[in-house]
Amino acid sequence: MILEVKNLQKIYTTPFSKKPPMEAVKDISFQIKPGEVYALLGPNGAGKSTTIKMIAGLIHPTSGKILLGGKELGKDVSVYKSLSAVLEGTRNVYWRMNPLENLHYFANLRGVSSKIVSEKADKLLTELEIDAKKKNQSQHLSRGMLQKLALGVALITDPKIILLDEPTLGLDVSSSRKIKEKIKYLTKEEGRSILLTTHQLDLVEEIADRVGIIRAGKLVVEGTLTELKSVFKTSIYRAKLRGVWKPDKKIISKFSIKIRNEQQGLTEIDLDAKSKKGSFEFLDYINKSSLELVSFSKLEEDLEEIFLRVLETK
Repeated sequence: MILEVKNLQKIYTTPFSKKPPMEAVKDISFQIKPGEVYALLGPNGAGKSTTIKMIAGLIHPTSGKILLGGKELGKDVSVYKSLSAVLEGTRNVYWRMNPLENLHYFANLRGVSSKIVSEKADKLLTELEIDAKKKNQSQHLSRGMLQKLALGVALITDPKIILLDEPTLGLDVSSSRKIKEKIKYLTKEEGRSILLTTHQLDLVEEIADRVGIIRAGKLVVEGTLTELKSVFKTSIYRAKLRGVWKPDKKIISKFSIKIRNEQQGLTEIDLDAKSKKGSFEFLDYINKSSLELVSFSKLEEDLEEIFLRVLETK
């Protein structure tokens, strides 16, 4: 494993206050393999950013261990050279420096010589498509370019693991696509590992290898998308009916039915048939009624639905 988080906990206390301690992170454990994108999901205030900041060394955990390549972060300072982070927002670079100066400055802080930076900088800026702006003050760059520059600053030190907090939030389609392509290349071609936090579930479905869902400071479920879809497999169908939709009480009590749309003699519904047998029973009911079945299909479970179900049931 490249990164191991073991029983991580963070409790905030307020000195000289009667307020009880606030446990932001509660006994979280997970692992990230080489070349893997691990997405940590959860609602606002769940503890995602606190977890990221503890791994990055910005916040000291109350208890627990963080291991990178088998070495414990916090005890062995040299281990941090293998880790970089891009936190949410655009405060990952100095605005009065140009992109080239930012790469040199942050790399020098991490012990990387200017000679090595000079050898890597032009290629990296070209790959990120900001080479044309490398001598412009960063404050004049667009949000998308600033985000790509922040990723460049993280990569210039050649880290084994990269922490990305909302890397594509607020970006245009082109900039977002470029960052997604870069993430895929870093993991699949270069074998780097990425811990991703985001609210953009389409991004997670596209690039994540495994997903962990955190709620109220606890990791409540984790696995690949296929595994999560299997765990939360449902029998929800979407039907389009022609005619007057007036279901009897027996059907309403037997199935969970949600009307999606009614117009021009057509009714579209979502039906929780509970099982495959239930879907046949519903079709038999429609066949015996005056309604015409226009379409009937099973809905595939997506990550958003899984996410909502986890928050409702755990």
